[in-house]
Amino acid sequence: MAVDPAVEEAFSLDVLNAEFDHRGALDIVASAVERFDDRVAVATSFGADSAVMLHLAVQVAPRIKVISVDTGFLFPETHKFRDDLVDRLDLNLFQFTPALSAETFEATHGRMWESNPNACCGFNKQEPFERAKRELGLEAWITGVRREQSSTRKNTPYVLRDFDGLLKYCPIADWTAQDVHYYLQENDLPYHPLRLDGYLSIGCTHCTRRIKPGDDPRAGRWAGFDKTECGLHTFDAGSGI
Repeated sequence: MAVDPAVEEAFSLDVLNAEFDHRGALDIVASAVERFDDRVAVATSFGADSAVMLHLAVQVAPRIKVISVDTGFLFPETHKFRDDLVDRLDLNLFQFTPALSAETFEATHGRMWESNPNACCGFNKQEPFERAKRELGLEAWITGVRREQSSTRKNTPYVLRDFDGLLKYCPIADWTAQDVHYYLQENDLPYHPLRLDGYLSIGCTHCTRRIKPGDDPRAGRWAGFDKTECGLHTFDAGSGI
């Protein structure tokens, strides 16, 4: 009897995730690089603790592609943080932007983030990221998503398929905030400067606010809406998130 390809794929991912459960983050990155070479990239928002995943990746492959989307609505501190990390880690950065500039987008669509943040993220974050994957010829990507970050990420596996069919690796899925802090300290790496001002999850200026002690780390995103994700990590195949 022929094996259902979907069942075989699910089994393969289950086996791989079981294996990764006993390996460290560097080994998981190395596995992705060994399998995909220049067809894998690290995706980063240059958010609160993005230095961790970027540093891990360049330890394995110094010239690994790094993808980031500048929506046009980022904090000035994010731009500085990005530029500092590019210099410090010698990142091979590929910066993508939306089809419309921030000024043209607002002139055309108004303050869409106030009425339909999902559509706003679709225009300004998701479309440029999907374009990046196509233009760079990727078959896999690496992200710093962690289970502890929010309820929508609590079931994140180490590897899964995204909705385009690309393999998505999450090497630090099981890391805690304490693990992140120790890694940054041990490797003399910075947090995003706004973290000291109460921003634990940092995106666009219009949709990011400080959080209160004890809040979910992503509670400062899209306040007033039933939304905690920009969309890049929402529709993964079989992810449970």
